[in-house]
Amino acid sequence: MQTDSLRRNEIPADFPREEVLGSIGGTQPKLLLKKSADGTYGPLRVSEEELQARFEAADDIVGQLRAYFLRKQVENPDWTAEQNLERIRQGLASKAESGHWPFTPAEQAWIMNRLRNLCNL
Repeated sequence: MQTDSLRRNEIPADFPREEVLGSIGGTQPKLLLKKSADGTYGPLRVSEEELQARFEAADDIVGQLRAYFLRKQVENPDWTAEQNLERIRQGLASKAESGHWPFTPAEQAWIMNRLRNLCNL
């Protein structure tokens, strides 16, 4: 149960809100659509609860990557900030591709942009 003192983080407007794509096979493939309250049909969307969970996971990883960025900056003073960020981006992409981290390409881009902003770059 959530209390006023434990409010969830608000999802920023720039956080990716992706559509759920899908189809059903057969001789005539069918697209998965959802009927809205006004009677129109459109793509399925991630639920607010799932979007909140995805944002919280991405926001958490940004904090961890910022600490990692700062630590690597001290440990490797010969690396530029851009080299450090590129190494982090490659690691993030690798972990996402291998399934260790559940971030979409759009979420990975958001994570890296947020990290860049937090590191004042």
